[in-house]
Amino acid sequence: MTRLDRLTERLNLKEFQLRALLDLTKAINNNVPDAELLKLYAGIMHDELGITRILLYENDGTWRLTHAYGADGVARPDAAALIETCKDITFIGGDSGLGVDFFDIAVPVYHRDKPLALLLIGDLDDEEQRMSPTVKHLNFIQTLTNLIVVAQENRRFAARALAQERDKRELELAAEMQQMLVPRDLPTEGRIQAAAWYQPHQEVGGDYYDVFKTGPDQYVVCVADVSGKGIPAALLMSNFQATLRAMLQNEQESLDTLVADLNANVMERARGERFITLFIARADLAKSELTYVNAGHNPPMLLRDGVVEELSSGCIALGMLPELPFVQQGKADLHGATLLCYTDGLVEQEDSQGNDLGTGVVKKHLELLASSGPRAVNDALIATFEAHRSGLPYLDDIALLTCRFR
Repeated sequence: MTRLDRLTERLNLKEFQLRALLDLTKAINNNVPDAELLKLYAGIMHDELGITRILLYENDGTWRLTHAYGADGVARPDAAALIETCKDITFIGGDSGLGVDFFDIAVPVYHRDKPLALLLIGDLDDEEQRMSPTVKHLNFIQTLTNLIVVAQENRRFAARALAQERDKRELELAAEMQQMLVPRDLPTEGRIQAAAWYQPHQEVGGDYYDVFKTGPDQYVVCVADVSGKGIPAALLMSNFQATLRAMLQNEQESLDTLVADLNANVMERARGERFITLFIARADLAKSELTYVNAGHNPPMLLRDGVVEELSSGCIALGMLPELPFVQQGKADLHGATLLCYTDGLVEQEDSQGNDLGTGVVKKHLELLASSGPRAVNDALIATFEAHRSGLPYLDDIALLTCRFR
């Protein structure tokens, strides 16, 4: 072969390689489906380069075979185990000691030190008198494989990032909607004063509190907690809040009947997969009397004349059984009393040693600061809680509601 012939052959080879890379790059930029990309890749490998057998494994968390030809009936090697040995282009034929039959060359593909793919090529024929196309074009094959695999990985990464951004936005919207449902205008003067704190475990939560007027001297006070966290708990609680508000329009309905109806509603909505603990009370300020039902909730603390009483009369949590086996109404004297309600995320929060906050701290703050008003009680308790948490993640949603009656 003359020098001119060799030069012409090299130019033709470079032209072919540039054309193949350009065709593949155009396909990637045009966002053609992965199946079409692999078809184009296989056409270059088989039709243009003359390679007779390949297996292409890709790693998107687990190793899987994404393309194969010329390998029907051929044993499929374990790519995850093989790439531990083949950190670079490696001969894996029968004499290599790697125990891989029917294949000769392994071409690993890495991106930022992460193994993305493993290409196995089998075309070295001892009876052939020509140079193997794999050997002749090995660097080009590696470049070609790297291009298509990294492109597919970038697509998966972009899809995951888009899904994460969409999920994040949905959570932000859900959080905004939930904030609209959290009462902001609690009574702060007159015969009832109230203050509250709400801290979801994630962007949205399943805790709820409320204080609202139902008559000239009548108020409803409630706090609730859905089992579980996140959006499912928040959706169930939003529905529960709307149902509770609607039911309370009937001032004549007793609390035990109301709670039984709420239980049926939660059972229908949650289908036994979640339950709700609830403390609900009617405060009659003209009579200085509180009538309540505690449905499996952490007992609120009522301080009156220096004595703290836990309000525990009621029933099991809502949604645990189709019908409540019993419902007991409790009563308490409200004259000069302070009521503190909370969810379990407050008292079960652990410190760095694994110790929970406990109810003793809550009782102590109520006894010491009740005369200063609900806001003072909550602020001191929140400060103690945050010091106890010391930067550790919140373990659960938290709702705190304190009411003072005159």
